[in-house]
Amino acid sequence: MKILASLITLLLSISLFCQNENGDSEAASSALTGELAGQTYAVVVGISDYQDKDIPDLQYADKDALAFAGYLQSPAGGSLGEDHLKVLINEQATQAQFAVALDWLWEVVKENDKAIIYFSGHGDVERRSFTQPGFLLCWDAPANVYMGGGAFPLPMLQEVVTTLTLSNKAKVLVVTDACRAGKLSGSQVGGAQLTSSNLARQWDNEIKILSCQPDEYSIEGEQWGGGHGAFSYYLINGLYGLADRNKDQLVNLMELRGYLEENVSNEVQPQRQLPMTIGNGRVALASVDLEMLAEVREKELDLSLI
Repeated sequence: MKILASLITLLLSISLFCQNENGDSEAASSALTGELAGQTYAVVVGISDYQDKDIPDLQYADKDALAFAGYLQSPAGGSLGEDHLKVLINEQATQAQFAVALDWLWEVVKENDKAIIYFSGHGDVERRSFTQPGFLLCWDAPANVYMGGGAFPLPMLQEVVTTLTLSNKAKVLVVTDACRAGKLSGSQVGGAQLTSSNLARQWDNEIKILSCQPDEYSIEGEQWGGGHGAFSYYLINGLYGLADRNKDQLVNLMELRGYLEENVSNEVQPQRQLPMTIGNGRVALASVDLEMLAEVREKELDLSLI
């Protein structure tokens, strides 16, 4: 159940972005990619194989995270090196290591830098909690009583993002692909959906990209790149440039939204999955590397011929 459909996707909570006096997004073309942008730092988490046997394993959450990290390491994604990128996969992604990685962002991110947080895995709530704020289930989460350890509370994630935005004065992108099917402790009260709804709440100066609506699940399968979640597969392809509808070599949120809605919704039929974005549609999320875009187009063509 890759947390609540993308943990409400991850994960995609991008914080920003200033507007000029006319209300236009003056920094749109440089929000994540342009010359006004500072350094980029990222924490990428993917968990398919959970320690507790009573938490259903996922198929491709780890592969999705590795693919997203690969994008960030490529010229199109900023060529991030080890000093700018923390990748936690399966048993590496304990609650403690996730917290350490987020604290590292607080330490290294400066004004005008970009901070990216990507989480692919399960999300759930405590069954008996009155407010049910939700948790991201790290590798060492127990099957019950998440507040006992191993699960990262969403209010703390909000604190991390808010601090990066207001104190560090950075631009923040949170991407979550985490609402995949699977029976979790909070299933009887709609735990994945509640987690997704909480992730979708607008925090100040943020843009979010979520894998699906709160009442849906995020679908994964072999048909997408040999094994990926549909959302993450098209998210990455879109950022590489397939979403660049006006061919200006920038992918803004509006273009990515349209690309995700069209492709994910069509590909998962007869099931329902409609990715959700929140924020300023003019904000540029990626610049296009034409050589890498040609490679992505060629792979897509090869897959369509199989």
